[in-house]
Amino acid sequence: MDYAKQYPGQMLPSTWFIDKTVRQAGLQTKKTKKHKRGGAQYLLYPIQLVRDLGYVQQSADFIGKKYISGQSEPINIFSTSCYAPFKLYQIKPVNAERAVYAIEKLTGFWQKYPLPNVLRMDNGLQFRGTARGKRSLGTFLKFLLNLGVKPLFGSPSKPWTNPHIEGHNRVFNEKVWRPNFFTNRDQIAVECERFNRENLEYFHFKYSQLVFNSNFSYIEHNQDIETNKLISTVGKKIYFIRFTQSTEKGKDAYITILNEKVSLPEQYNHQFVFAEWDIDKEQLAIYSEFQRAVTLIMKQKFYLSI
Repeated sequence: MDYAKQYPGQMLPSTWFIDKTVRQAGLQTKKTKKHKRGGAQYLLYPIQLVRDLGYVQQSADFIGKKYISGQSEPINIFSTSCYAPFKLYQIKPVNAERAVYAIEKLTGFWQKYPLPNVLRMDNGLQFRGTARGKRSLGTFLKFLLNLGVKPLFGSPSKPWTNPHIEGHNRVFNEKVWRPNFFTNRDQIAVECERFNRENLEYFHFKYSQLVFNSNFSYIEHNQDIETNKLISTVGKKIYFIRFTQSTEKGKDAYITILNEKVSLPEQYNHQFVFAEWDIDKEQLAIYSEFQRAVTLIMKQKFYLSI
């Protein structure tokens, strides 16, 4: 982006060429981490099933609580990341890690930027709703479903199954939190806005034509979105990435969906599966994916608790 500003009208070099040139000139300040490859494929992570959920995909999270030196009151920050077909990461300070604040920030965001087909998140209570009730819908899930957004839950205790938001949250720690010494909340808000402006600058540079020349959906400024009840169950589905486990060797595998334990044949133990809950039909379908080939493992009744 800086190169384009400095040399307008010239052909842009690829990021691959820039990376190579920086390495060859000895200007790279951090050693490249060697990542182990093939783990997700070996464990049958459902890559294609996730991609097939929709064209516009986004993720959301609450960054782990932060603390100002000498103060016991935690700092809470909500983050959201669009990762397909365009990239945009934004962070917003909030009062607490609650559904009401996630709804408030996403409502404002989707008034300016496209509604996603799918929103990926972790299994925190602020997103799923309750730690005790089985097969029930919390406020945040009703908010998404009433907007026509498909909720997708990552696998518990495996944050890398929501890689887009987790990676950006590490950037926040490196670029905003660690380099600064904050003494009050106003300073944090100012720095977060600076960080957001820089992300928006790149977004407008690279994706403005894609976004503003396409037929995407948005939230209207005066739109009233119901969060206390599900307006209609027709076509409403919730999706889950889960890693199977078993209590004892040789026993059936199982996963947990909204506090409900679901048993699977033991041959599917220690791998990822993809679950689709059709709320209208009150049916749960479990799939396994291998080299983009999808196999239906089982279907069972999965009633909605009201």
